[in-house]
Amino acid sequence: MIYLLIFVVVMVMLSTLTTLRPSSRQKQQVLFRRHANQCGLHVELVADALSKHKGGAPTAVRYLLPWTAKNLRHGDKRHWLLVRGSRGATSPWQGWCWFQQSAPNEIHEAITGALDIIPENVNALCSNSFGLGAYWPECGEMLEIEDIAKALRIISRNNSQT
Repeated sequence: MIYLLIFVVVMVMLSTLTTLRPSSRQKQQVLFRRHANQCGLHVELVADALSKHKGGAPTAVRYLLPWTAKNLRHGDKRHWLLVRGSRGATSPWQGWCWFQQSAPNEIHEAITGALDIIPENVNALCSNSFGLGAYWPECGEMLEIEDIAKALRIISRNNSQT
């Protein structure tokens, strides 16, 4: 009887410990986020790009390229959000719409270059007072993070000249 009780207690402890281990999805997210940091990107848990509620519960992941010293004088006219889909105002790019505010015309060419290389599952690009961001669901390959960083840098280089 004592052995049975000890066995049950040990099994309960082991099962509790195994549930604390990260899942394979969580391990993959850690690797993605580490690689993003190595590429110069910050990872933020944010409300979905189309959410109208500021400060809502984090439901999306945004990979952000922070503004550099060159382009720190970032005015409100550069705040914009481009989303994949048909919800919002029409944009020059098929399958993409402006949500809230559109980007200045001077950087449309850079956005075109960025859209050519971003992964298919990036569902929004944005510019705000912190930097340029891409909403990515963190599923895919590690190389996609490098493509996101490259795309955001294309826009950033052009944005600092406007």
